[in-house]
Amino acid sequence: MKRRVEEMLQRGDYDAAYEALLAAVEKKFAPRAVSARALVDLAEFYSLYGEAEAEPWQAALEEATSRWPEITRQPLYQALSYELAALRGGEPTPPDLNEPRARYHLAQGSAYLNRPLEALSLLPDTGALPGFLRSRALTLRARLLESLGELGEAARLHRQAAELAPDKESLWSLLDAAALWLDSGIPAEALADLRRAEKLLHAAEMSDRATFHYLLARAELLRNNPELAAPHIAQAEGLEAAGAGLSHGTAMVRAQVHQQLGQHELARGAYQEAARRAGEADRPFIWHEWGVAELDSGQLIEAEALLRKAVDSESYPYRAQALADLAEVYYRLGDGPTAEETASRSLELKPTPAAHLILGNRAYDVGHLEEALAHYRAAVALAREGDPDWLTASEMVVDVLAQMGYPNPVEVAELAESLLPYLPATDEWRETLRNYASRARKLARENRLLN
Repeated sequence: MKRRVEEMLQRGDYDAAYEALLAAVEKKFAPRAVSARALVDLAEFYSLYGEAEAEPWQAALEEATSRWPEITRQPLYQALSYELAALRGGEPTPPDLNEPRARYHLAQGSAYLNRPLEALSLLPDTGALPGFLRSRALTLRARLLESLGELGEAARLHRQAAELAPDKESLWSLLDAAALWLDSGIPAEALADLRRAEKLLHAAEMSDRATFHYLLARAELLRNNPELAAPHIAQAEGLEAAGAGLSHGTAMVRAQVHQQLGQHELARGAYQEAARRAGEADRPFIWHEWGVAELDSGQLIEAEALLRKAVDSESYPYRAQALADLAEVYYRLGDGPTAEETASRSLELKPTPAAHLILGNRAYDVGHLEEALAHYRAAVALAREGDPDWLTASEMVVDVLAQMGYPNPVEVAELAESLLPYLPATDEWRETLRNYASRARKLARENRLLN
């Protein structure tokens, strides 16, 4: 591909690049080898659009072979053929190629095949690629890492991609980064990327502007500012209504706004609307979140019905967490055996802090303190520091150790004191933890004197 065309692609001038590539393909009296290479360049252009341009991509490769069969030895041809076969659902094996540009397309093909580790091993160093592929390579690496659960690193890569991409694609990268920061529970980083994205909104499509306001609303919710989130989610839904149509995601965020404002009936109506808008595959996500909202509001019967629907959806990827939440419903309804059975089913699928908390509570209730302590420690290890499950489990570790006679008073004192910054001034646990810490410090001093 000529440098002039690469520069057009790098600045996002796709129409001009296409015309230049087409002119090279149609050039009269060009040698067959030159004409075939021009067709491979055109196939690479089509590859940037993925499935939407799979047919002309295939046609360009076939025409290149027809004009000059030797083209099949070219690394870029082989890589593009592998990528296309992967996109179309085949099971190809990536050819052994070293050329960076070809390896980028091999990595994209392996990504289509859902082989993230293979794709990461194939991705070349970004600096070895032509300019128009650098931001795409960073974006691809980000999506692969996201699929492996490395959300923070994926967000940072999207942020880097935004610095290299044309304005429209830069906006997409910043929105992707913000979404990942929000999924990681870090609204400050999300807001930083959204501030940068705001400068690119002047020429943005309606759907991208809706996404921007949707993400802003989510960020404000994470910062416990539902009154600031409300106008943004209203704008997002307005833009959706005027554009491609209303999504279930905006209705869910509107429900969360109402929930944080204590407007339970309005929240319930928004969740109902979200379920109406959603497709079949997305409804379990709504039932689960809605069920937790009902649980938090003390509506246990409604919560049980919704969570059971989520649990009964075999393909729902968060069934383990839904089972743990359902176990909490049963525990709060006073049905201890069913709560224990449901929490155990949750752990069979995947270890979750919430399931360990329920099992710890059951053991605590019947005086099995060693068993309770083991579950509470497991919950602490699984939960993210500062999250409600982490805090509750940590409090119970302190409590159980105190009930067991302070076997390690220094541990009790240090843990109790470390939890105080996470508790609001009005939390009754503050005084309890202070008392435990004070008692533990006293015992530790007495032990030192005895020794």
